[in-house]
Amino acid sequence: MVIIGTILILVVSLFFGIFVVKIGMDNSKSNQYTKEILQELREIKEILREER
Repeated sequence: MVIIGTILILVVSLFFGIFVVKIGMDNSKSNQYTKEILQELREIKEILREER
């Protein structure tokens, strides 16, 4: 009975670990996209300033 409980805890913690890593990766991609968008906006702003 103790072995089944231990295995169950290991499986649940493994799935939880995978879930946390997946969230971290998604967050990292989101941050990268945000940085790229901000850079594009800065470039557009600079171009608009030069045209004035």
